[in-house]
Amino acid sequence: MTAGTKKSQAAQPRGKEESPTNADATLAGSAFDELIGDDEAFRRALVSAGRAAQSDISVLIIGESGTGKEILARAIHQTSRRKNKQLVDVNCAAIPDSLIESELFGYEKGAFTGARTEGRKGYFDEAHEGTILLDEIGDSSLSVQAKLLRVLESGTFKRVGGIRNVRVDVRVISSTNQDLADLIGQKKFREDLFFRLNTFTIPLPPLRERRGDIDLLVEHFLKASGAAQKQKYRFSPEALAMLHAYRWPGNVRELKGVVSYALNMTQSPVIDAGSLPNFLVSESRSRDGAAPPAAESGAASLNLTQAVRDLERRLITEALAASSNRSEAIRALGISRRTFYLKLKEYGLE
Repeated sequence: MTAGTKKSQAAQPRGKEESPTNADATLAGSAFDELIGDDEAFRRALVSAGRAAQSDISVLIIGESGTGKEILARAIHQTSRRKNKQLVDVNCAAIPDSLIESELFGYEKGAFTGARTEGRKGYFDEAHEGTILLDEIGDSSLSVQAKLLRVLESGTFKRVGGIRNVRVDVRVISSTNQDLADLIGQKKFREDLFFRLNTFTIPLPPLRERRGDIDLLVEHFLKASGAAQKQKYRFSPEALAMLHAYRWPGNVRELKGVVSYALNMTQSPVIDAGSLPNFLVSESRSRDGAAPPAAESGAASLNLTQAVRDLERRLITEALAASSNRSEAIRALGISRRTFYLKLKEYGLE
């Protein structure tokens, strides 16, 4: 494993960046096809990712929830020399702090009560000669951060309860929706680990900063859906205007969910405003000063189950946008971690 650069090196210029226009050809027909957009900042991020894929350098992807960090990490892996090996995705926010060390590094037999008698290998073992994605790295504890630093520096680690060094060859990609520099100031994140992880940093812009890509994304999601294969679907100008006006706290992931919802609700190839989720319709009316949704007629507006789903989805999306990490969002919502992740999966917000 290649050691990361030191702080002084990280501050140095990284050379002249290739413009998105000149480098787009290198991304065509590749693993990057799932990343849709013409926005200049977004294309620049893809070009940077394509260049990073050609080495084993550590990559840090930063961006809000739903901007496509995991998809970009997968594209980097699939374009790298390690593409025939495994990409192991570790959601640091989803694993309880008491278990994350054993999940990352495995454990020896009898290491703790309830451990398998034969022991167990961890995610770093699984990722040997491949790539490990440390998603939501900002949620990891200082203890785990110290062990991650050792792996980055030496390529070795000890399993929980073990005394033998295990050597692995792993390319590390990490991602976060938090400001790691701010966490460092709060003594919640190690500065030395930060400078190992951000050797090559790729920021992904939120959807509200690239609204010009909404039409492209909608078209992509329509084509990718099974339903759209049977018939040519399109959004009406009014429905598209509502999509453009919405603030999208859940970003591209939320837009994908809205398109899927609309396809299942529409009874016509032309998807109008009536097929959009209630929270979009309500927000549009509130912004325009029109009558509230309760004034609507028809059974659709009285569907309690759907109204509850819309409210849940909106609250979870807003909690994710307002919170610095998923643990904070869980606390704000007042639900269990298990329920939270089940809801993320149910509403396509993973």
